[in-house]
Amino acid sequence: MTAHLSYQSLAEARKGFTKLFLEYAAETPERDTLIEKFFTGDYRRKDDVARRLSIIDSTDYKRADLVELLKRQNRAFGCGEKTMEHIDALLSTNSTAIVTGQQVGILTGSLYTIYKTLSAIALAEKLKRDFPDREFVPVFWLEGEDHDYDEVASLATFAENKIKSFRYAEKTYAERSMVGRTVLSQDAAHFLNDFLASLQPSDFKLWLSEQLRSAYKEGETFLTAFAKLMMKLFEPDGLVFINSDDTAFKKLCSDIFIKELHGAPKSSELVVAQSAALEELGYEVQAKARPVNLYVIENGQRLRIETGDKNEFVLYPTRRSVTQTDLIELAERKPEQFGANVILRPILQDKVLPTLAYVAGPAEVAYLAQLKTVYQFFGVSMPLVVPRKSLSLVEAKVKKVFVKIAEATESDAENLTAVYTAFFADKEKLIQKVLSVGAKINIEKVFAEAEERAKQVMTDLAAALAQLDPTLKDAAETASGKMLYQIQNLKEKALRAEKQKGQEIIMQIDKCSVSLLPDDNLQERVVNVCYFLNKYGIDLLKTLKKNIEESSEEKHIVVEL
Repeated sequence: MTAHLSYQSLAEARKGFTKLFLEYAAETPERDTLIEKFFTGDYRRKDDVARRLSIIDSTDYKRADLVELLKRQNRAFGCGEKTMEHIDALLSTNSTAIVTGQQVGILTGSLYTIYKTLSAIALAEKLKRDFPDREFVPVFWLEGEDHDYDEVASLATFAENKIKSFRYAEKTYAERSMVGRTVLSQDAAHFLNDFLASLQPSDFKLWLSEQLRSAYKEGETFLTAFAKLMMKLFEPDGLVFINSDDTAFKKLCSDIFIKELHGAPKSSELVVAQSAALEELGYEVQAKARPVNLYVIENGQRLRIETGDKNEFVLYPTRRSVTQTDLIELAERKPEQFGANVILRPILQDKVLPTLAYVAGPAEVAYLAQLKTVYQFFGVSMPLVVPRKSLSLVEAKVKKVFVKIAEATESDAENLTAVYTAFFADKEKLIQKVLSVGAKINIEKVFAEAEERAKQVMTDLAAALAQLDPTLKDAAETASGKMLYQIQNLKEKALRAEKQKGQEIIMQIDKCSVSLLPDDNLQERVVNVCYFLNKYGIDLLKTLKKNIEESSEEKHIVVEL
């Protein structure tokens, strides 16, 4: 069974779902305002999709150069025939890209990387059904230029009903270096040994071990290892990968670098203005622009560019000064020595790729809303923004607990949507509901009635005393407050006593929390896919894709395995 929960109901894991995302993924008047002011179309409307296709038709992309670049990169990642067919299709003006992307997290990082990928693939196939005369190519942007090593090198899995975390400490990594370029040493084999040892024996463990060892071996980089593993997982879908840390790629978007250096801080001012407009509507700003939204890359390290004196820039952290003219000349001669920060990364992507839609995570949806005018400034057409699908995977042992809860609370044990909704909305409230079913008294009701009676008694007493001596009214109100405080204390003791009786169900719900809300977060943001691939094999991806195809972007999907 599959359950569909509204994002608004996920209060137990609300962090990560911004107000903007919640309204963008809903069906409200606020969404219409968002799209009108901050986006370029509604991905749900076929007319808007057709309009975006016509814009791509009239845009001059350097498709031959793009295809040559993609063929070289994807061959190096071990691509199959279908990927090559998709790349060849991009030569035609009749083709567009459905893009998603993520940092090159070790062993693919958290589950949402897989869900983003499946969402992009499913969207490409849906659009092909809607527009059969067109070609839609799923493309994955490899974000390897970031220097957040800890995020990329860490992952978590389930082991003995607990979350077990791993961090790959690569001795060759240098501070502030681009993580994607970091070369794996022989320590990668030791890391894999430890990780695989945490997975239980299964029919699929040998296959999984072979895939991991084939990709993550000495001499590979974080980026190439990630791409090779993902290529294996999604080979039947013909997924295409693109790596921006490539001289040929940088040449295709060198004019963006030059315009940013010429116009600084123009792009930053545009982001600030859009951010202010978002804040006026009550939305939080996700990304902060810099005066220059580029980096200079030297010896694998990214140097931040800040404005200095007139016509001069300063490179940090070295504090080296360089003239605007010299930087522009460098961008013309060696564009590969420049990289974009979070503000310009999407601009580079959609300058090079004929992007119809970008499949974005919740935070990405929010920060892309800041970039509409930046796209316009650089003369790049902003794609449609489609939220990725969000999933929680419920294993059989976890489902058994929810069935027990459903039976105890007289809910539908065949369709657990109501119980899942209650769990994600307020776990403690669900526990109280389960405990109250078998309780001899309804604690909430008994104490609510007691408080009401106490308030009435003290109100009547205060009124009577006021007739005797007006100063006694304040004393009566103080006594009332103390009485209500003691009643509340007694209620908490009663709840603890009741809770003690229900420790078994509490422990079972807590185990469900480890699986579905690890570290008070959604499973997809914490757990790595290898745990599930080890138990259920590669066919799990087909199951997840089918669920994604049959679900809307407006709901969180709970999939029972």
